[in-house]
Amino acid sequence: MNDAENLSKLLGHLPPAVFSEFMTTEFDLAMPELNLAMPELNVKQAKREQRAAMEKILSALMVSERQPIEEVAERIVLMSAGAGQDVIEGFRDDIFDDADRETFAAIRNQYERALWFYLHEPAAFKEALDSRQADVFRQSPSCYSGFMAPKGLSIKDDEASRVAFHQTVAEHLGCAVDAVAVQVFRRLRPDTQTGEDVVLYQVSIHHNRPPEIIDCVQDSELVAQEVIRAVSSHITYEPAHGHLEVLTKDTDGRETLARIVADALLQSPISGEKIPLKQYDYQSLAAPRNFNVAGENVAFVKVVELGYAGSNHRSVVVKIWSTDAEDIYAAARELVSPTFDFRHHHLHYAKLSIRLKKIGNERARTITVILREDNKCNIKTKREKDRALCDHLLAKWHLVKEIGDDPEAPVDAVAA
Repeated sequence: MNDAENLSKLLGHLPPAVFSEFMTTEFDLAMPELNLAMPELNVKQAKREQRAAMEKILSALMVSERQPIEEVAERIVLMSAGAGQDVIEGFRDDIFDDADRETFAAIRNQYERALWFYLHEPAAFKEALDSRQADVFRQSPSCYSGFMAPKGLSIKDDEASRVAFHQTVAEHLGCAVDAVAVQVFRRLRPDTQTGEDVVLYQVSIHHNRPPEIIDCVQDSELVAQEVIRAVSSHITYEPAHGHLEVLTKDTDGRETLARIVADALLQSPISGEKIPLKQYDYQSLAAPRNFNVAGENVAFVKVVELGYAGSNHRSVVVKIWSTDAEDIYAAARELVSPTFDFRHHHLHYAKLSIRLKKIGNERARTITVILREDNKCNIKTKREKDRALCDHLLAKWHLVKEIGDDPEAPVDAVAA
């Protein structure tokens, strides 16, 4: 089913009986060939054969019939990936009751977890989708603007505040009120310093763009068709730090949106002071060093790549494997020259391999952190929990340059 990528993913990852019941109950799409809902279900039948039979039924549908199912499947698949699972974890303690929480915790399949959430908490599922999109936008500097607000405030959630905010936003966007949808909700997110969950308020704004004219074929004729697309913006407020973040692909009007939220829902004006970009200082990696992992869920850390600028603006990157017996400094002396020392060059690139320990049901795994130039780091592309952990570790290892830092401050002791 080339036109139904996400539906195919669900078919391939959900238990066949769960998938069949979902298709039957949600879309009234019976699959009699499998007899999955019947007592005489052949439990000895291979899952591949069960899925092949279901795929045959789905493939027989018209594209127009399959497309609505694919759209639902896409939303579930989005919540099945790491970013979506992180968001669900932040929602479940506040939404599920004890019985549902126990049922949910027993589901090990991430696709089945997302499906269960979709079926049992539909309103929260929509909020979780918006939360996931906000987290993805936060990963891109082109979609992010951050402003400082007072700490410890709470969102005004009464009907009068919501109505006034809705109207103000519609005026700002130049839309009719009924062409704007607003969601205001509370969620949790790992703190970048401690890794503990902190409260995050999110305001999601969806509005219709002006109609677009596209070409399509109808009755074997090329015709023009009007299409109206909706776009989304998300504003989050973190009381613990007073961070008010505007997350949207639209570059204009972010500060205005921040001020509207602050005035109407926080009822506390902001100055417009922006959250400064985080700066990274990894020149200390030019020398061998120890990484302090005391008290951390980290087995070991290794510098696996270092890059520096050579003559004529050419770059050199030295690489090793994380399993290499030698460190990157010995490898560089072997590759470049016996007297080579990274400390004689200015680093513009570094890659760290951080091996996490196995804790509970989570397997041991490796996180790769890449640092480029002064403020480029791939941490923002990580899952929320991994991002919080990496932020904490880089600060602990003195690789983050904060405003007012002492340039002479010591780093971890140089390895012998």
